[in-house]
Amino acid sequence: MTRFYRAGLAALALFATLSASTGSASAWGCIAVSEEGSYGYSYSYNNENAATQKALNECAKHTTTESTCEITECEEDS
Repeated sequence: MTRFYRAGLAALALFATLSASTGSASAWGCIAVSEEGSYGYSYSYNNENAATQKALNECAKHTTTESTCEITECEEDS
């Protein structure tokens, strides 16, 4: 299993856990993953854009400049 794949699975599991625990209606959450395997996530944001930016920023904190973070999952929890 590649490092990227493992990081994506870990991020997805974390996202599912966090999504299930939020009680707010219409809360957005996203996951961003880099080619290196680093990731960032967001949850309980009022809109998709804010959730996307937070996930990308969190991923970028743990990624070198040679790698790019991309959103792999973004959904609204209602």
